Amino acid sequence: MCPWALRHGRFHPGRRFGDLAVLNEWGLVASTHGRGMGGLPPIVLLGAASAVAYGFAAVLQHGVTAKQSPDQGMRLGLLASLARHPLWLVGNALDGVGYVLQFLALRRGSLSLVEPLLVLSLVVALPVAARREHRRISPMAIASAGAIAVGLGLFLGVARPGIGHPRATGEAWIVLSLIVAFVCGAAVVLRNRTTSPSRAAVLLASGSGAAFGYTAALTERTGHLLNMGVLHALTSWEPYALLISGAVALLLTQGAFHAGALRLSLPTLTVAQPLVAIAIGLVCFGEHIDTHGLAPVLEIFGLALVIAGVFALAQTPAIAALEDPVPTRQASHP
Repeated sequence: MCPWALRHGRFHPGRRFGDLAVLNEWGLVASTHGRGMGGLPPIVLLGAASAVAYGFAAVLQHGVTAKQSPDQGMRLGLLASLARHPLWLVGNALDGVGYVLQFLALRRGSLSLVEPLLVLSLVVALPVAARREHRRISPMAIASAGAIAVGLGLFLGVARPGIGHPRATGEAWIVLSLIVAFVCGAAVVLRNRTTSPSRAAVLLASGSGAAFGYTAALTERTGHLLNMGVLHALTSWEPYALLISGAVALLLTQGAFHAGALRLSLPTLTVAQPLVAIAIGLVCFGEHIDTHGLAPVLEIFGLALVIAGVFALAQTPAIAALEDPVPTRQASHP
């Protein structure tokens, strides 16, 4: 199928039989990037809904992962053990829902717009964690959540992220893939060399954030390959790289949660993913943000507010109470 016809409105997915007609009916094909579903509000709603699902998933997954034997660490046996717990499986199902919503948002918007919205997952995790631990939400938590909302609104309002073209060159994909693989590998190696749970959690969460940012870029690219049909997408390398990067990100995330320091791992992951995705969007996909006048200063200030709010929120009692919930019980049963 001719990409020119897609760009210039000469092709209408709903008119074709077969795979594209089915995909169009389910909203998985957009005739032009960023215009499906009627513009900006649906993209924001999809991104926010994705963050809600991810927030619930993180709390459920950590509640199970932190209880696993310390000697499992970064091993595939950890996933096998976790798979026997219904709550962890529910968390993964919610991750799947969040991913589908994120996919739909990226079908219509840019990485620079959709990925920052995912920091709201931590804001969602706060009341979920508070309810699980029967705690009140503190004024500090409310202020931290407010800082995240203000910073996010400031960044997106000033930056006005523009639509790019998710067609990076082969050379760019190779360099990007090598950088992400190096970051993930270094995170695992350094984690195995440290005895500090906090440092291990930060290292693995950083690698997980890089892997998830890369996965988001592959998600956007794979979504656009569907414009030319499912068979075309399946004969491209991107969907298979997407599966691999998603599996690596999942393993790194569970390893970070297993380290026990949720107050460090969750905010590190929450911040790293959108920052990596924004960088990929700007450098590789030709996305753009406003750089005129004071815009860069306000954008940096907005992101700084978000980062500060995320880390402050993770220190609140409701989130901290989820950290390493097992040792006291184990101590009473030698």
